[in-house]
Amino acid sequence: MRRRTLSYEVRLFAGKTDPVNSGFWLPLWMHLRDTAGIMVYLVQRWLPESVRQHIELDEDLLTQTACFLGWVHDIGKLSCCFAGPIMELLPEPRQRLEKYTTLSYREQNRKYSRHALASEAILRWLKCPNGLASVAGAHHGKPQTGKNVLDQLGDEEEEGSWESNYWPEGEQEFWESCWRELFDYALQESGFSSVGELPQLTIPAEILLTGLLIMADWIASNTRYFSLIPVEEVGSDTLYPARVDRAWEALDLTSPWEVQSDVTEPGAFAERFGFPPNEVQRAMLEAVSRTQEPGILILEAQMGVGKTEAALGAAEILAKHGGEGGIFFGLPTQATANGIFGRLLAWAEKQPDGLEHSIKLAHGMAELNEAYLRLQQDTVRVEEDLEADPDADPESRVMVHQWFRGNKQGLLADFVIGTVDQLLLAALQQKHVMLRHLGLAGKVVGIDECHAYDAYMNCYLDRALTWLGRYKVPVILLSATLPAKRRVELVRAYLNGRTAPDGPWQTCRGYPLLTWTDGKRVEQMTIPLKAEPRRVETFPLTEEQLTDTLRSALREGGCAGVIVNTVKKAQAIAARLRAELPEFEVVVFHAQFLMPDRAAKEEALMKRIGKHSTPEQRDKLIVVGTQVLEQSLDIDLDFLVTELCPMDLLLQRIGRLHRHEGRARPRPVAQARCAVLDTGTEDFDEGSKAVYGEWLLWRTRKFLPTAITLPHDIAPLVQDVYGWEPDPLPASPQSTAARAEYEKAQQIKMGKAKTFTILPPEEHRKRPSLNTLDNWMDDVGAVSDNGARAAVRDGDPSIDVLVLMRDAAGNVRFLPDETGHPGACVPTDEPPQPEMALQIARQKLRLPGYFSKKWSIDKTIEILDAETRERFGMWWQSPLLRGELILLLDDHLTAQLAGQVLQYDRENGLTYRKEEENEANGV
Repeated sequence: MRRRTLSYEVRLFAGKTDPVNSGFWLPLWMHLRDTAGIMVYLVQRWLPESVRQHIELDEDLLTQTACFLGWVHDIGKLSCCFAGPIMELLPEPRQRLEKYTTLSYREQNRKYSRHALASEAILRWLKCPNGLASVAGAHHGKPQTGKNVLDQLGDEEEEGSWESNYWPEGEQEFWESCWRELFDYALQESGFSSVGELPQLTIPAEILLTGLLIMADWIASNTRYFSLIPVEEVGSDTLYPARVDRAWEALDLTSPWEVQSDVTEPGAFAERFGFPPNEVQRAMLEAVSRTQEPGILILEAQMGVGKTEAALGAAEILAKHGGEGGIFFGLPTQATANGIFGRLLAWAEKQPDGLEHSIKLAHGMAELNEAYLRLQQDTVRVEEDLEADPDADPESRVMVHQWFRGNKQGLLADFVIGTVDQLLLAALQQKHVMLRHLGLAGKVVGIDECHAYDAYMNCYLDRALTWLGRYKVPVILLSATLPAKRRVELVRAYLNGRTAPDGPWQTCRGYPLLTWTDGKRVEQMTIPLKAEPRRVETFPLTEEQLTDTLRSALREGGCAGVIVNTVKKAQAIAARLRAELPEFEVVVFHAQFLMPDRAAKEEALMKRIGKHSTPEQRDKLIVVGTQVLEQSLDIDLDFLVTELCPMDLLLQRIGRLHRHEGRARPRPVAQARCAVLDTGTEDFDEGSKAVYGEWLLWRTRKFLPTAITLPHDIAPLVQDVYGWEPDPLPASPQSTAARAEYEKAQQIKMGKAKTFTILPPEEHRKRPSLNTLDNWMDDVGAVSDNGARAAVRDGDPSIDVLVLMRDAAGNVRFLPDETGHPGACVPTDEPPQPEMALQIARQKLRLPGYFSKKWSIDKTIEILDAETRERFGMWWQSPLLRGELILLLDDHLTAQLAGQVLQYDRENGLTYRKEEENEANGV
C-alpha cells in the first residue's frame, strides 16, 4: 500500500511565529513532526527502564504511542480561532491559506477553545481513545474539565456550543478534512494501521506520557534546537530525519544511570564511601538484596550511624533490580540539603557505569551553592586534572545539564538532591506536576529525617507516597526518632489499597529497626548492635542557673552547646553569657545570618567542634543556637543545654553530645550530661509554645528520665510521647486542654492541605474509557514556583531579602568584612554583571517571623517593594535578581521597617526592636 503524504493545504497552517521577525515561521506540520521525533528519542534513549514498565505498554507500542502523541498534540491549532489570529502576524502564509478557506473567527469567544482543549475535543471527535485525547488536552500542564471538552463539538445527537471557534460558517467540510488527514497521517507515521489499534491507557500511564509530551514540546519549541524557516517556504520532508537528529545531538541529554555492579560486590562499599559497612548498613543491604518486590523501606537508627550511606548503597541494589535511572534524595531544609550535597556528589562520581550523569541541587537557593556552581562551570576534566590523576576516567564525571536547571524540569536530572518540598510538590495541584511524576517515576527515592514534617506537610508526603507506590518506585525513609503511628501511616500510604496486614510491625519498639515491604507483605527486623550503649544523664535547669552551670561544667575546659527554640532567645542568652562569662568565647548560630556569614560560621564551627577538632580548638567555647544545630551540622559537644522541646527533637539534639567516640574530654564533662532548660513551674516558655504547642512539651516533660541509654531508649521514649491511645499518663485539666488544642490544630492543618492535593490513583478496569485526565486537577494550588513551595509548607509565609548598606556619602555597598573594612561599591543605575549579580544574590537573609504575620506582611512587602523599585529597579533586569526585595541598611547597619528597628552584625545576625518615637521623628 502506497504511503500517503500530507497535502499542500495542511502544510499551510502555522505552528510557531518569531515574535521579533515576521519573516520567519514554523508550519504546524513541522512542529508536530519535530515533537514526534523527540518523543521517540526520549523513549528510546532517555527514559529509564523502570518508567517503561510503569506505563505498561510493550516497547514497540510505547514508541508508537509516544510518536502518535507528538504528531497530534497540537491538532487543536487546526481551528479558526487559533489559525485566524496567528496568521494575522504572517501576511504571506495567510494569503496562501486564504485560497482554501476564510480565517474569520469571533474574538470574544476564542478563550472558550484554547488550542490544548481544542486538541482533546478534535481527537475525541475523531474517535481517538479518551485517555490518549486527554494527554493532548493536558500538554500545557493542566488537564481539561470534562464538561468543557464535551461542550466543544458535541456529538451525533447534539450540536457543540463552540463550533464557531473551529470553522467559519459554511466551511466545516474543509476543516474536518484537514483534521482527518493529519490524524490519519499521524497514525501512519506512528506505525498504526487504524484508530482501533491505539491503546487504552491507565491514568498513571497518562500522567507519565503527559510529562514526556510536555518535555518534548518544550524542546521542539526551542529555536536553539529547531530553527524557524523563511515565510516563503512551507517546509519539506527532505529536512527529516536530519533535522531531529541534529537537535537531539545538540540537546545532548545524559543517559539514565544503569547499575551494572552494586555495593554487594566485595570491597565496593568501602570503595564508594571510604569505610566498610557497619552492622546497620549491612542489615539494610542484605534485606534489600533478598526482597523480590521492593517497595518502601524505613530505617530507624541512631544519629551518626551512617544512614545516608546505607540508603545510597541500598539505592544501587534497588536500581540494578528495577531499572531505575537515578535517585532523588530529599532533606528537611536547604541547609541539610547543602550539607549532604558533597557526600552525594562524591558517591555519584564513583558510579562504575562509565556514563556521564546530570545532577541537580533542587531548592530555592541552589544557584548560590558553591559546590553546585563549580559543577556547572567545570563539567569537563582538563588535561592537568588527568595528569594529576592518570587513573581518572574523563567519562565518569557528573555534570549539571543546562536543560534541567529550570525549577519544573529539575526532577528529570539523574541525581537530584534537594529539600523534601520537591517531592511534596508532586502531590500539589500545580501546573506541569506531570513533569515531577515523570522525574520521580524513574528513580529510587530517599527521604532523610522523615519525622521532621508537620501534619500539613505529611498530607502531601502521604499522597506523594501513594503515587510512588502505584509507580512501584522504591522508597527509602530514614529517621532517628519516628513515632510508631507515623511508621504505620507511611507504609499504608505507600501500599494504598494493597492491604498492609495488621501485626507486631505496627507497634514494635525495637531499635535500630528496619521495616520494609515485599509486594503486599510487611517485613521487619530489629538490628543487633555490637557497640557499647551510651549513657546520658539529664537534669532540669532554669535560665537563672544557666551561667553557673556552664561555668562549673567547663571549669577544666571543653566546649558546650546551648540549643533554644527561637532566634530571639538565642541572641538574648548569647548576650547575657558574654557579659557574665567573659573568660569564655560565645558564638551564636541561627538562620538569621546573611548566607556568606552563615556559611563562614558553619565552616568555623566544623573546624572548632567537628569530627577532627583538637582540645585547643574546643577549649572554653560556648555555641548558642537554634534548631539549625540539631539538623545539619556534624558537631561534637562536651556538654549540652537544650531548651525543652518534643522528645524526638530533644533526642536529635542529644545526638550532638559526645558524638564522636574515642575523644579525650576534660574530667567534669567526661560523662555525657544534658541540662534541659525549662521554666521550673507548671507553665511553658511562650516562644516554645508558639513553635511546638503545649501538648508535646507537656508529655516530653512527663516522660523525660534522669538518664537515657542510647540507642536503646530512643524508641520507647518517642513512642511514649507520641502514643496516647490509650494514655498511660493521668489526665489533668491542663493536659486535657492541651491535647484538645493539639488535635484540633492537626485536623485544621490536614483539612487545609487536602484542598490542593492531587487525587489518588484510580482505575476503571471494567470501563477503561473512563481512565482520563479530565477533572484531575480542578483546583490549582499555586501558579509560581515560589508560591508552590509555600503551598506545601504550612504557617505564615516567609520574606527573604537581600541586605546591602548605604554609606554616609550615599554609595550602596556590600556590608563591611569581619575586620570592619568597607564592602565594595555596587552601581544601582544599571543591571549588574553576572558575577556581581551572583554576589548580590548571596546577601540573602530571611526576615524574622514578626514581619510575615498576617497583620504585618502586606505592609512589610509594600515598603520593601516600593524602595526596591525606586532605588534598584534596573537590577530586576538581571535573571538572578528579578523580583528580589532589597533591605538597605544605613552606615550603622540599621534600618527602620514596619515600625521596627532592624540591626545587623556578624556576631549576632539580625536583631529587631520596636521603633522609639524619637527615632521615628529622626531625633
